[in-house]
Amino acid sequence: MNSQSLAAEFANRTSGFWSYMTREALADWVVRADGEPQPFGALPSAGPRLPGLIRAINDADAKSLREVALGIAGIVIRTTIPAAAESAGQHWLLTPYANGAERWFRLTVGMCWAAEISYFDDGRITTIFRMADTPVSRALAEGSLRAEDLTKFGITRRTDGLRTFAEDATVYHCPDIDGLLWFLDQPAVGEAIRLMNARLVATGQFAWQRSYDPDLAEEAWAAAEALSLPDPANLPIPPLDETHGHPGRPIPGAFPEWQAIDPEAQEAARDEHDRLMVLLMTRLNDFGIKPFQPTDPDVGLAWRTPDGRLHIAEAKSALGPSEADRLRLGLGQLLDHRHRLESDGRPQAYLLVSGIEDDTWPAICASADVRLLVATESEAWRLD
Repeated sequence: MNSQSLAAEFANRTSGFWSYMTREALADWVVRADGEPQPFGALPSAGPRLPGLIRAINDADAKSLREVALGIAGIVIRTTIPAAAESAGQHWLLTPYANGAERWFRLTVGMCWAAEISYFDDGRITTIFRMADTPVSRALAEGSLRAEDLTKFGITRRTDGLRTFAEDATVYHCPDIDGLLWFLDQPAVGEAIRLMNARLVATGQFAWQRSYDPDLAEEAWAAAEALSLPDPANLPIPPLDETHGHPGRPIPGAFPEWQAIDPEAQEAARDEHDRLMVLLMTRLNDFGIKPFQPTDPDVGLAWRTPDGRLHIAEAKSALGPSEADRLRLGLGQLLDHRHRLESDGRPQAYLLVSGIEDDTWPAICASADVRLLVATESEAWRLD
């Protein structure tokens, strides 16, 4: 199937979805081979949820199955539902279910269910997809997808019991995450899932607006981003140079600032800090850069550019006794972290702030080779 014939199929369908995407654009999206997810920033309301989900998913002691399963659901949403951010609650929704030891998230697109992600008390995560049969059958016949590989990963096929698109619909079950990752990486599989979901939104029928849970949708969207970020425990962080710092000596905590004696102020400052970090993550995502969070030293955020150079950033909220106090604290933290990480080259350092009144601070930071990032000027940030 090519995009022209698919656009012709969509031409006869009347749907509110055409306010988000033209028939031709939808057809091109179905047959494309990259399968890139819709950018994280496409659903801005999901941003504040990201820091907490990063902490939950990257918790080395107790990874949350729920958040991992939700992240898988988010990946499916962002890669296989057209204009997913714009059409949420109008053409698709995510619903939680539970039955004893099994809990699952069901993705409904248009008229019927499109995927289910189940997680069990014993740690298993399984997935089921309702998808178009034609791309998979064609790939199996051509040899670009092999039946023996499906068998190796325990992926099974069954007929679809629903009448919607029954002439070209099938159901595949993946018994674990390894099989799922391999399955979704197959171009024919991605096309088959996108084709089914495109047909479902093109029908224009969606009877579940009142059941749409925006909180769950936003959480899944952010969980997908958190799941795609590298786990800091698995990333090679440069070891401390024995000539720099004192590896065995406890590092003093950050200056307590004003919020240390006011729990409400402390919570407000933490929320503002998280908002700034999400803004930075979103901008990095726009450039195709995946950040991570080192733990030794405890840098706010880090990333590597294609040339291999390490970049580090700290954020300071707009809340506090004075702008100078916050900027001095942030600059001091950055200089400390940069010094401890210089063993494989001097990291580029960034200080991220909500806003700035004293216009001498950009020059102060520049003199220390630190880039000052102001939230209100995010479109002009240099992150390379």
